[in-house]
Amino acid sequence: MAALQPDYDSDPQRWESWESPRDVHEIVAPELLGPVLDVGCGEGRLATVIDGRAAWIGADSSRRQLEKNPHRPVVLADMRTLPFRDDAFAEVTHLWCLYHLEDPAIAVREAWRVLRPGGRYYASTSARDNDPEIMWEGFPPSPFDAEEAVAIVASVFEHVEAQRWDGRFFPLETRGEVRAYCRHNSVPAERAEAAELPLWLTKRGVLVRAAKS
Repeated sequence: MAALQPDYDSDPQRWESWESPRDVHEIVAPELLGPVLDVGCGEGRLATVIDGRAAWIGADSSRRQLEKNPHRPVVLADMRTLPFRDDAFAEVTHLWCLYHLEDPAIAVREAWRVLRPGGRYYASTSARDNDPEIMWEGFPPSPFDAEEAVAIVASVFEHVEAQRWDGRFFPLETRGEVRAYCRHNSVPAERAEAAELPLWLTKRGVLVRAAKS
C-alpha cells in the first residue's frame, strides 16, 4: 500500500477548498487536559476547538499549513522524529495524517515516546469504503486506513479501543459544495456533476484511543 503523498505546500488550493462541518476534533477536544501535542496539526482545527482550555503545541511538516495556522506555539517537524523529550505530554494526537507514511507505526512509536506514563493517544482515519455514493469502487488502500488502524496502534500501545462511525452526518447542499468536496478529497471531478442534490454521503472511519502504561 502506497503512502498518500502530501500536497499541502504544492497544491494548497486542494485542502483549502472544503472543510467538514463535523469532525473528530470536536470529539477529542473535551477529553484533553494538556499539555497536548497535536501532530499533523494543519491549520489548527483542534486548537480552535480546545480554545485555550488546555495547553496545546502543534507540529506539522507543511510550512504552508503552519503559516495558515493562527495558533501558537507550532513546530515544523517530521512526525517520525519529534523534537521533544521523552514523557513530555499528557496527550498526543494523530488526526488525519498517518496515511502519509509508508510505515505509520514509526510515528505511533514516537507518540508513545513523548507521552507520559498514563498519557492518552488519539488517531483517526477513514475507511476504504468511505463515500460509497460517489466512490463506489472504494478509495485506494493507504498504509493507515480504518481497516488496519487499530492493529497498527495496538502494535505499540497495550491499551487500545476503537470508536467507529458508519452513517450520514451532514449533506452537501449545492453543486459548488460537491465540487469543492471532490476537489478536497481527490474524487474524480465528473462525479460532482452527476451527483443528486442534496448529497448525503455515508462516512466510514475510526477514532483510535490508546493509553501508555
